[in-house]
Amino acid sequence: MKKVIALICILAAVLGFSGCNQIRHAPAVQKQANPLPDGAPVSEQPLSARYYYLESVMLHQEGQPGPAAASLEKAIAADPESSFLQRDLIRLHLEMGQEEKALAMAEELAVRDPDDVDNLLMLVRLNKDTNTEDQLLSLMQKILELDPENKETYLRLGKTYMENQQFPQALELFSQMADHLPRYYVAHFYLGEAHLLSGNYKEAQEAFLETIRLEPDLVEPRFKLVEIFRHKTDDTDHEKILTIYEEILEMEPDNDRALLESALIYHKTGQKDKAADLFTALGRQAATNSRLIMVAVDTFIAQKRYDDAVVVFSELLKADPDSDNLNFFLGMAYESQKKADQAIQHYLKVSSAHPQYKKTLLTIAFLYREMGREEKAVTFLEQHHAKNPKDIDIISYLSAFYEQQGRLEKAMDLLAKGLADAPENTSLLFRLGTIQDKAGKKEACIATMKKIIEIDPEDASALNYLGYTYADLGIHLDQAEILIQKAMEIKPEDGYITDSMGWVYFQQKKYENAVIYLERAAELTDFESIIASHLADAYVKTGQLAKALAAYRKALANAKKEDADLVQEITEKIKDLERRSGNSDAEKTAPVTP
Repeated sequence: MKKVIALICILAAVLGFSGCNQIRHAPAVQKQANPLPDGAPVSEQPLSARYYYLESVMLHQEGQPGPAAASLEKAIAADPESSFLQRDLIRLHLEMGQEEKALAMAEELAVRDPDDVDNLLMLVRLNKDTNTEDQLLSLMQKILELDPENKETYLRLGKTYMENQQFPQALELFSQMADHLPRYYVAHFYLGEAHLLSGNYKEAQEAFLETIRLEPDLVEPRFKLVEIFRHKTDDTDHEKILTIYEEILEMEPDNDRALLESALIYHKTGQKDKAADLFTALGRQAATNSRLIMVAVDTFIAQKRYDDAVVVFSELLKADPDSDNLNFFLGMAYESQKKADQAIQHYLKVSSAHPQYKKTLLTIAFLYREMGREEKAVTFLEQHHAKNPKDIDIISYLSAFYEQQGRLEKAMDLLAKGLADAPENTSLLFRLGTIQDKAGKKEACIATMKKIIEIDPEDASALNYLGYTYADLGIHLDQAEILIQKAMEIKPEDGYITDSMGWVYFQQKKYENAVIYLERAAELTDFESIIASHLADAYVKTGQLAKALAAYRKALANAKKEDADLVQEITEKIKDLERRSGNSDAEKTAPVTP
């Protein structure tokens, strides 16, 4: 304690108590009838809030946040009106992981002094994940009323508006910010961004030019100007855009985006030699500069500029034809253009050393299938399975292809071999169980789903599948309800699990309960055909024939052509219900949604 007191004295002398200006002096101690005797220790005399605050500072510097917080609490007891001390204590609670205590203090502080901007700011920072968006917006708007030049709040509130695509509100906010902070370039930049997203290209251009006038060395507003020029006319002014890129490269000679865009413009405007020289230099860099490739991906593929992406990656590839990365992304660009043959051609050049090699193999198989070359897709996966017989992903996808071809025994045999090496792989087990179900092997399916639940009691898919299987068979209905209830607790907004619960109640002849769950399931799945059919069945049981007919028709409309048996079943139910209603023309006008 002596060490702490000595340090406090030193700190007080150095700082002149300047850090404690917001702490009130403790009130003067009244003269007591029986004053402390001469020589009484200092510790028995009342200490000030300033003293405890400085003690807290020193304890915190020594890495003792708990004792530091205790000292701050004593300081607050001596000066309970100091918001400064309470905010410091809130920060210590956060540092110690006591978020709830910090939030409660911040809320109390904001209620006690609702016009203190620092209090409100602290509450916004703490509430960003726990409060509703409307409450946060209200808090931030209050801060700006009190402090119209608060930069942090403008940016935080503006970000919220932009994320929610509330562009009129963003425009009003950033206009206000630019008015109050006319020399702050960030205000003009975000005002330009809001105008750009609103399609106000002239106003956006003016705002970005003002940003550059205030901060001439910025490159980002220049990229935004290029974006505006692309939007404003169909016939892009390449010369004007090229001038902007040259300005950027004068400031940042290694700016990858500007270099790539410049090379592309040279290519588009017939300046082939310039384009080739620049692309060749960039292509050679790409072997060791992964950032360059990712900039190209972000600029062209992520922005859906697929034609430009094909040009850029094709040109870069000329300098390094065996590049895994360049072949992979050129394949992706062609795939995005729906040019499967060219995509496959480049995907096949990606070596097994590439981190996306597995994804590439599976993509090739899917592209073959999309092209109608299903047998080629299967053969391709079989070849790679032979090379890597324990690869779980290839086993899983190859079994799915076999299943689609109706080769169920072959799919189950492949999965069984995979499970011999990975007996607790729940992904393979689930696929096996579903195929066993399709093959009519209900007991085997039930056993497989039980095994998954033994391995992972929280596997919602297995819980639901087993519960629904019981319900569909009309057996173990109480157990089915328990299984599906647990699945719903894990995934409460899953429409298929909600349907399963409705179907359990249907099988239990609790038709009113069934309707409640099946209506919700139909809503969550946009009236998926089987779920809509289940709902219609429940409506029939509750005597709501008009709603039943509408739901059957919705189920029929959403049924897939290949589900011939389901289509036939629903069609027969519609005909039967129309006959029973005795008024088919009137019923046809019933609304689709129940």
